[in-house]
Amino acid sequence: MVFNPNFSTLMKIRPNHQTLFLLLFFFSAVMISCGGTEKRPHYQADISGIKIEPVSIGRYEEVLFNLNPYALKDEIEPYIDRYYVFLGENIRTEQGRQQLFDYISDPQIRELYLDTKEVWPDVTFLEKELSEAFRYYHHHFPGEAIPRVFTYISGLDFQYPVKDYEDIIVIGLDMYLGKDYHLYPKVGVPSYQTFGMQPAFVSIDVMKLLGERKLQEMAAMPERFLDYMIYEGKILYFLDCMLPQHPDTLKMTYDQGQLKWLEANMGRAWSYFLENEMLYSSDRQIIIKFLGDAPFTAPFSRNAPPRTAAYIGWQIVRKYMERNQVKGLAGLFKENDAQKILNQSGFRP
Repeated sequence: MVFNPNFSTLMKIRPNHQTLFLLLFFFSAVMISCGGTEKRPHYQADISGIKIEPVSIGRYEEVLFNLNPYALKDEIEPYIDRYYVFLGENIRTEQGRQQLFDYISDPQIRELYLDTKEVWPDVTFLEKELSEAFRYYHHHFPGEAIPRVFTYISGLDFQYPVKDYEDIIVIGLDMYLGKDYHLYPKVGVPSYQTFGMQPAFVSIDVMKLLGERKLQEMAAMPERFLDYMIYEGKILYFLDCMLPQHPDTLKMTYDQGQLKWLEANMGRAWSYFLENEMLYSSDRQIIIKFLGDAPFTAPFSRNAPPRTAAYIGWQIVRKYMERNQVKGLAGLFKENDAQKILNQSGFRP
C-alpha cells in the first residue's frame, strides 16, 4: 500500500485536541491496514522500562589460546580473577599449570579452537539475544541476579554444552559448530542430536538451563506422566517468556516438517494418551518414550518427532496461562497441581 498525504494541507489545519486525535487515529488506521502493528502474544511482557547491564561475554578460549604455553605462570596471572570459574586456585600450583599446558597443547583441542574461531569470530549477536532475554528474566524474577556468561572449548562435552555455577553460565562453543561438523560423529554424538548444535540454539539452551534451575527451586519434581508433560510445558513456556520472538521450531529443537506433523496430529496423539490411560501412569518407560530425546516417537511413526508429550504439555500450559495471566510466570512455576492446570486450560486439540 502507498500512502502519500498532502502535508502542506495538513500543516494548515489548526492543531486543536480534536484535530490531533483525528490525525493520530488516521495514522494508526493506516499502519494497521498496512500490517504495521501486530498484537503481542500473551506471554510477551512489556519490558520497555526494564534496564540491565548489557551482557558482555567473557571469551575464555580467546585468552587461553593466545597465551604462550611455555610462560603460563606469568601470562595467566592477570586473568585468574576474571576466569576463576575455569582456573580456580589450582592454577597457582605446578600441577595445575601442567594440566592447563596439556590442555592448550592438545592437537584436537587446538583444532576445535580454530574451528570455533571460524564459526564464532565474535559473539555480538549472542550478547544482544541474551541481553534481551535477561531483561525479560528480570521482569519476571526481579529479585534474581543476572548471570555472567563465559564461553570456552569444552572438548566436545555434548552431554553438557551449557553449564551453570550459581550466578555464572559457561557455554562450550565447540558444541555449536553446525549440525554437519565432522568431529561430532567421531565422539559418539547421535545424528539426531546434531541438529541442535547450530549457533541459533545457544540462547535457547542458556535460557532453558536457567528455566530448569528456577523451576526446580520452586516446584515439586514430577511423578506421573501428566506431571512430566506439564513440567516440560512450563519450561517451554519459560522460553516463550524469555525469547518471545524465537520460533517454536527452535524452542522444541524441531525442523519445520516435525512441527507440522505435530500440529496436524496433536489431537490423535492426545487421544492415544487418553485411550491408553497414560496420564496418571508412573511407568518410567512410558514417560521416557514420549518425553525423552530420540530420533522419533516410535509408537506413532518414524515421521513423528520426539518429545510429543512435551509439546502437548506446552500447549496446555499456554492455554492455561492465556486464561490465568494474573498468576504470572512465578505463579505458574509454584502451581504443583498438573490436573488443575489441565482442567483450567480448556485444552481441546
